[in-house]
Amino acid sequence: MSKSLRRGLGLLICAAVLVLAFYNLSRGDEWQNFSWHAVWISVRAANPFYLLAALAMTYSTYFMRAYRWRFFLDPIKKASLWNLFVGQILGFSAVYLIGRPGEFVRPAYIAKKENVTFTSQLAIWLLERIYDMVFVILLFSVALSFGPLQPGSARARHILRAVHWVGLAILLVAVLIVVVLVIFRLRSEELTVGTPKFLRFLSPRNQQRLEHFLRSFAEGLEVIQNWKDFLASVGSTALLWFCNTCVFWLVFKSFGGDLANLSWLAAALVLFFSILGMLAQLPGIGGGFQFVAIEVLTGFFRVNKEAATGAGILLWLMISVPCVVLGLILLVPEGLSFRKLGKMAEKEREAAMQKV
Repeated sequence: MSKSLRRGLGLLICAAVLVLAFYNLSRGDEWQNFSWHAVWISVRAANPFYLLAALAMTYSTYFMRAYRWRFFLDPIKKASLWNLFVGQILGFSAVYLIGRPGEFVRPAYIAKKENVTFTSQLAIWLLERIYDMVFVILLFSVALSFGPLQPGSARARHILRAVHWVGLAILLVAVLIVVVLVIFRLRSEELTVGTPKFLRFLSPRNQQRLEHFLRSFAEGLEVIQNWKDFLASVGSTALLWFCNTCVFWLVFKSFGGDLANLSWLAAALVLFFSILGMLAQLPGIGGGFQFVAIEVLTGFFRVNKEAATGAGILLWLMISVPCVVLGLILLVPEGLSFRKLGKMAEKEREAAMQKV
């Protein structure tokens, strides 16, 4: 099966799941008198001061990601903060527009601009994802313990129990990955040389490829050299997710009413559930993100369904549109397009596979 066919099939399945979810939602008794006109009124009445603050927070998160990436990259090269910021904007814009294949744009773009190996940037990307995963779970645990959850139905209580187990599973996976990476970081030379030899069933060429990949991967993990480095990386990640949560909280504040009364911890809970919803969405449209945000606001916090729908839509726009707009602007002086970026990422990945 070709890549394009697999991607098309995945999008079709994703679309079917979202359509079914929205269909089942619309059949509920509480949604029978739903009014899109009321949604438009609630969005139009949103306080622009809070929305501008949320916009500033949105852009600041990409700057923090760039700063953290530069920190991770320091042992390899002193990188340009501007190049890393542009890489974050273009990378996340690609994800919003073309879906998960766009994840490779960031490491590919940064590797090309900073003249470093793609595999080393892929290692940094993985390290970044692990940090984010652990912090999101910790944020969820704190918010779940102290946040004002009010499940209004048996369905909401069932979902909450299920998410408890999902959160625990994700945390266990994150801990396992961290342990593996720590062991690899501490014994990288021994494992880099020993692992290919242990897999004797591989051909000599494939053993060389594996060794090259492990060396490049170890190069990307050299950031954590002492406790000071570790605490700096933890602090930057904590600040990043504080700002991400503030985007949600400020959007809620802009609506007034029940949404404005939600606490920062409540916004953190909506953020966590929305991240889970992003696992099922359509490129350029979203879907899963908005659906989950609406369900959490109505089911757990008993927010008016029209206000919750307006908040879910505005949240998605606040997170994706500013990034995509700035991404389009930044593409112009470089003579690039998102399609070219996707091809560049694919080329870098194929070149890395040929070397390893």
